[in-house]
Amino acid sequence: MIVALALWPAAGAFAQDASSAPPHPGLEAFLEARILESGGLYREAVAAYERALAADPEVVEIRIRFASLLVDLGMTDRAVEVLGSVDDLDWYGKRVLGLALAQSSVRDSTLLPRAETTLRSALSERDDDPSLQLALAQVLHRQGRTAEAEEIVARLRRNRGGSPQLAAFHAGLLRQLGRPEDAVEVYAECATAEFTGGVDCRENLVQLLVDLGRPGEAGEAMLTWLTDRDLDQLLRAASLLYEGGRPAEALQAVQRVLRIAPDSPRALDLEAYLLVQLGRWNEATARLRELERKDRNNLDVLLALAWATANTGKPDEARQWIERAWEVVEEDAASRQAVRVALAAARVELVAGSSGRAREWLERIVDPGDSGSELAFLLAESYRRDEDWQEGVAALLRLQPRLSGRPQLEARAYEAEFRLRLGDERGRSMLRPLLDSDDPRNVLIGLGVLQRVERWNDVALEAQRASDRLPGDRNLVFARAGALERLGRFDEAEPLFLELLESDAGDDATANYLGYAWADRDTRLEEALELISRAVTAEPENAAYLDSLGWVYYRLGDLGQAEHWLRRAVELGGTDGTVLSHLGEVLLRKGEADEARLLLRQALAAGCEHPEHVSELLDSLDDAR
Repeated sequence: MIVALALWPAAGAFAQDASSAPPHPGLEAFLEARILESGGLYREAVAAYERALAADPEVVEIRIRFASLLVDLGMTDRAVEVLGSVDDLDWYGKRVLGLALAQSSVRDSTLLPRAETTLRSALSERDDDPSLQLALAQVLHRQGRTAEAEEIVARLRRNRGGSPQLAAFHAGLLRQLGRPEDAVEVYAECATAEFTGGVDCRENLVQLLVDLGRPGEAGEAMLTWLTDRDLDQLLRAASLLYEGGRPAEALQAVQRVLRIAPDSPRALDLEAYLLVQLGRWNEATARLRELERKDRNNLDVLLALAWATANTGKPDEARQWIERAWEVVEEDAASRQAVRVALAAARVELVAGSSGRAREWLERIVDPGDSGSELAFLLAESYRRDEDWQEGVAALLRLQPRLSGRPQLEARAYEAEFRLRLGDERGRSMLRPLLDSDDPRNVLIGLGVLQRVERWNDVALEAQRASDRLPGDRNLVFARAGALERLGRFDEAEPLFLELLESDAGDDATANYLGYAWADRDTRLEEALELISRAVTAEPENAAYLDSLGWVYYRLGDLGQAEHWLRRAVELGGTDGTVLSHLGEVLLRKGEADEARLLLRQALAAGCEHPEHVSELLDSLDDAR
């Protein structure tokens, strides 16, 4: 009671002489309100404050204490009414009124200027109050002054850390300011908090990464907080990893689900498709057959079975699955589903080595506009396999008017490639609009043509020009570095690769390329092994990465590990000439001459790096007979 009385204004506010004047009418209700408030009886406290205010409307202390409780209870409109008529508030009164106005301005934007003025006035007297700083940032944000709000919140978080709510607010401001990478960093920090107070920083982080076209990172982030009980979310993470080109990690997430729920239809479906993506054809086929028995007309399953069996060297069985799929869609041959089947059939025929049959399937596509970029790619690939450049040009010329947008650009790029292969330099001028584009994707299409025809000087030059015009694009830097390496200018290429890795240690393609380049030059082998191992860990079914790993082990003198990884690369990479030549050289070193000779001959026939070296190895085998 003594403490409560001490809060009451000085004697002049009520009576000069307590012995001669009656007790002030609002004192008893005020004291009652304070006691009720301290006991958590807020409804009763509000009623008591109302009685005190009615009895003594001129006592500022009643108004401030009452308004403070109202703000805490979220009754900010009433708090503004209670303090609105007071002209000369002390610092605490300004604080209460500023917070009340800030919250009420969410519903009534006309209060925003007054809220800002009151908050700034309170902060001018005491600028270290975090609640006032945050309220001012919110008011500025509602007025569209996002940059000013972000400065305040950033300073608040630097000086005081802050809650997940504050971090989420900051990240939202950064997104509005066009700083998504900074927002990702803030959301990631907030997402690690065990208790977020209802703020879903995790979901915001995932959605932002997806919006930025980085679904793989979104899936990876989810795995850091998901448990084996979060089955649906684990499958969502797996789907994002799959979409982001990280099928090995996606498969691990799916298998976590299957350990808990072995009959989950979604998990079983996704597992089968991931096994296909990873090139684990025999496992994939077994899973897909189970799915096909449950749903014999499931188009996704039938097409996946066709692809898996084609890659296990069973083209006739693959064709049977394709025919089954076509039976499902043939009544509407102009449908998108029919286009899917035709494209899948063409891919199967290309794997089987039948370019003509592939083109026959492509001719069944009624509307090429439904096929995206894949029709142009498969058509070009069928003529590329036959090295029939003249007919390829004619076919692509016929196709282009039936396409639009990016697919049309890509078809024209394939035409340019074929013209260059024919010695027609008009192909070079056809690439000019792509190479001069301000869209990095178009530039990369043009560079891809120059890479395929092995015009490495042009690739290096055009990639440098594009990088000058479009700074910060990693793909352009990688293209230039690769071209310089092909030109034998590794002293210029190496710093570019290292720069890429320094800015993104998770760049597996660059790690593999640089590691392989070191291994091929028989230098920095331990560092090469570290880089390539990192890439293989990220993509354990990538034949190119496995080839690099086998090759660095060969350079290190570990023939057993070299053979192991190279045989796995051959399983996944099929007839890639460089992989075959590497395995052949390892076996030759081990004294297995007959298999080595077979593999080296296959490598030359398929086309490989360093064909002169492979020929020398074959000559040495013949001389040893």
